[in-house]
Amino acid sequence: MDAENLLRQHNMSLPFTFWSSVFTVMLQVAVKYSEETIRTDALSIMILILRTTDPKEERHRFGFTSVITRLHLLLQKENGLLVKKHSVRLLFLLLNCPVMLKLLCSGGKDGSEQMESEGCENDRLKLLRIGGKDGSEQMESEGCQNDGSQVISSVLVDLSECLSCGTTCSLEIELCRLVIVLLAYIASSGKLGYEVLLGPVSARGANFLELIMQVLASQMQFETQELLKERCLLMREALILLNRLASHANFSKPTLEVLTRSKLCATLTIDVANRLPHTQMANDLAELAQKFRSRVYAFLEEKPLTIEY
Repeated sequence: MDAENLLRQHNMSLPFTFWSSVFTVMLQVAVKYSEETIRTDALSIMILILRTTDPKEERHRFGFTSVITRLHLLLQKENGLLVKKHSVRLLFLLLNCPVMLKLLCSGGKDGSEQMESEGCENDRLKLLRIGGKDGSEQMESEGCQNDGSQVISSVLVDLSECLSCGTTCSLEIELCRLVIVLLAYIASSGKLGYEVLLGPVSARGANFLELIMQVLASQMQFETQELLKERCLLMREALILLNRLASHANFSKPTLEVLTRSKLCATLTIDVANRLPHTQMANDLAELAQKFRSRVYAFLEEKPLTIEY
């Protein structure tokens, strides 16, 4: 029996408050200790706990702001790739909860203040019960009192930096792919989720769509067979997302406008649209690339290209 099934079996006989307390302890451990192995082990346990909870009925009770504040710390540049990878997976599971997804997409302003307040209060009570003192009590207090939009913005910037990494090793490529899958899930939630992809998240003011285009352009530069499978998986997820948005009844026009608005992004978009279908890749990936090319050129033919310098 694997760890998840074993945990599910015990989950049936133990109350949610027990697993919630364990989750909080692991969250404290992940923040307190800087060793990568300790952090990844703590995150792995939290992931297992989340996977055994009901996304609709239980998961929101872990407290959105308290968890995402600590995930921001774990997603920062100085942390190892495994820590970031596990943090993205944990964030994905949290956002599988409709309440938490709505909180993130709305910038923490969806009318769930009472739920968030209760979550923060529960965290404080659990910390008192377990005697947890990891030096983050002040951070916890500030996280509960401040507008959640600041924490959400910080996490989105962290995710953008995951897309901006060099993708020169398999773990970097996998991390980048997981972030794109997460962004696709957020965008699939509707207008607010889609708008998350349009807001500026990088130091230069680029949004997620522009960063994803940069990822595609960078992957085309590799002509060797090294890490070809990993790169194809990354490009596939990026093209699936871009095609989905470029063909959406409501999102097609703003998506293609963003991708052709600035001189840099327009150049990258047209270059990717022209070159990607002709690179050596799997048949389904070539088909996705061709579809994207057709949509880009159909848009350009319909509307003259206006470039912002």
